[in-house]
Amino acid sequence: MLSRRGFLAGGTAGVAALAAASVTGCSVDAPLGEDRPRRPASPSPDVAVATTALAAVRAMVDALRATVTTFPATRGDLVPLLSMHRAHVATLVDAVPGGATPSTSAPTYAVPGGRPAALRELRRREGVLQARLGELAVQAQSGEFARLLASMGAGTGQRLATWTAT
Repeated sequence: MLSRRGFLAGGTAGVAALAAASVTGCSVDAPLGEDRPRRPASPSPDVAVATTALAAVRAMVDALRATVTTFPATRGDLVPLLSMHRAHVATLVDAVPGGATPSTSAPTYAVPGGRPAALRELRRREGVLQARLGELAVQAQSGEFARLLASMGAGTGQRLATWTAT
């Protein structure tokens, strides 16, 4: 049976290969040797999905980090989430070729006032992230990449199911 770590490592390698292949692409030389400028290959749809997923997970990392900074007593509850999402970021970074950026950027996260409100907002955002990763898994064209994104969403869902931060 394949371990979760092995699955993520294999998924990362597959997505990185997919990203490299889609970015390098190939172009057809003009017939009869005409000198026409080559257009760069457009990134594959999976690169766009990976870029979107990376932006979403990074936004969650920023929200968690800001909350821990604002409410240090939440550190013990939030560090496991932060570690999981950082591992997801590292995996997705390998899938996104240099220079690829999301179409939108996340605004700076403003931590809600009061620890209970801050934790409720993080929980809500984790649920949104879980749903988003599921949507992106459906959009992915590569089955391997779809499974990777679904696995990230499942990990987030598992953390939500066992959420104890108060």
